[in-house]
Amino acid sequence: MTSHIFRLFILGAGFSKPAGYPLGDDLLSEVRGRVKTQFQRHGWDGPLEQEIEEWSDLYPGNPLALEAVLAYSHRKHFLKVRGSDEYFEHGSRTIVAARQAIQEILIEYPKGEQPSLYGEFVKQLTPYDTILTFNYDTLLEDNFDLLEKPFSLTPEWWLSKEDENNGTSIKAKRYVDIIKLHGSIDWYDRYYHDDTRDFHEKYNYFLDVPDRDPVFGPTPSVPTESLARGKVEGELGNNLINRVFRVTNHREHFPTIKKSSSSVVPFLLPPAYDKILGHDPIRELWQNMHRTLDAYSVIVIIGYSMPSYDGYAYEALGHLINSYQLGGDKTWFEQRRVPVQLITLAPPACDALANIPFLKSDKTRVWHEGFNSSCLDWLDWGK
Repeated sequence: MTSHIFRLFILGAGFSKPAGYPLGDDLLSEVRGRVKTQFQRHGWDGPLEQEIEEWSDLYPGNPLALEAVLAYSHRKHFLKVRGSDEYFEHGSRTIVAARQAIQEILIEYPKGEQPSLYGEFVKQLTPYDTILTFNYDTLLEDNFDLLEKPFSLTPEWWLSKEDENNGTSIKAKRYVDIIKLHGSIDWYDRYYHDDTRDFHEKYNYFLDVPDRDPVFGPTPSVPTESLARGKVEGELGNNLINRVFRVTNHREHFPTIKKSSSSVVPFLLPPAYDKILGHDPIRELWQNMHRTLDAYSVIVIIGYSMPSYDGYAYEALGHLINSYQLGGDKTWFEQRRVPVQLITLAPPACDALANIPFLKSDKTRVWHEGFNSSCLDWLDWGK
């Protein structure tokens, strides 16, 4: 019988709010402004403003929802409605500009000293914990690095069971798994570089455009690392691991990336409905999400409202949490199963549970004061 406690943490934008990061609506508003400013230098308001007009004509009378407009742009590109008037396989001009704007905005945070709250949270974590986060920022990874605490950006169970150094069996987990379900501002997909290079070779264009890529060009000036902490077994995650790489010390290298061409785009899903369309590698992080469900003693949701318009996320996590709540008082290891714990800023319990209606009130604990140091004492860590 194991004595280890398996815990799952689900993080949304409210997790990063104490560090000053903007929430969804504020972030999108700033994205719109930056994209417009970027294209006004070239004499027009840009593709986002154009598609806002198109969307408004299609849905007259509907209040403007930037997520819906971005979804409209994303679907047009995915279905190739605009033909070849796009950035190769990156996405629509609007989506590319939005991704780069999000990266530029979030790279500016946190402004000032980080709250000690994040270090306190990270200190509580063990290698038997899994974090599912929808946040693009690197706040969590930065705090792991500050504490020199090892983490993996892919599931540790993907890794080979043999230690590469001496061939001995690894008997215990070594990493906290940070699974970034929507990508990250410091991730890049080499598929885009390779596709651009193939395009230039096919049509005899000058090859110096993809070759100047500071991340994947023949003489890269920006270092990268794999998302996995070692070799993986079999075919696990090979699409993601072979394509998507993390830029280490991203803030240090961001000025170089920013000056490069539009072919260097961060691998993050656009803040749009249907955002998962056309992002095959990210699906591997979603697969087998329920693999260790019977072992979880604790599920904690921090600052995530689980919006129903993100149907795939709502349904996947909803199934997981429903199964957890119906699983009884004990785990597969005969350890006690703690009620789902929700940390939110929504005041009354009825409002807090309104966005997550499948949560059973008698099996849910709610903290209404948002993510703060006091909630760390309130949490039942399952110990």
